[in-house]
Amino acid sequence: MNAAAPFAPAAAVLGAAGLLPFIALAALAALGPVTWYVYSLTALSQYGAVILTFVGALHWGYALQRGARGQTAWLQYGFSVVPALLGWASLFFDVWTALRMQAVALLGCYAFDLAMARVVPVPAAFLRLRAVLTVTGSASLLLASLL
Repeated sequence: MNAAAPFAPAAAVLGAAGLLPFIALAALAALGPVTWYVYSLTALSQYGAVILTFVGALHWGYALQRGARGQTAWLQYGFSVVPALLGWASLFFDVWTALRMQAVALLGCYAFDLAMARVVPVPAAFLRLRAVLTVTGSASLLLASLL
C-alpha cells in the first residue's frame, strides 16, 4: 500500500459497521435483561475472537500484495497468525478473562500496525481508522469484562 494512495470510503463504512456488535453486545450485557447477560458476554467474546483473526489476516494480505520477502515476510506472515491463536486461546478461559485478553490483543495488534507502518507504508487514513476501531472495540470488550 502506498502512503499517498486514496483510502476507500467502503473501508470506513464497513469498519464502523463492524463496531456495532461490540457496542450492542456490551450494552446488552450492561443494560439488558439479566437473562441475556451470559449470552451477550459469550457472544461478545466470540465476536472478539473472530475480529482478532480478521485483524491478524490483514498482515497476511499486506505481505501477499507487496510480495514480501526475507525478514519482513517472516515478520508479517508470522504475526498474521498470532491474533487468531490468541483469540482462540482466549475462549478457553472464563468469559471475563477472555474479554480482557481480547482487548489487550487488539491494542497489541494496533501497536504492531504502527510499527509495521514505519517499514511498509500504509495510508494515514487507514491508521486513523484502525485507531478508532481498536479503541472502540477494546473499550467495549474491557468494559463488558468489568460487569
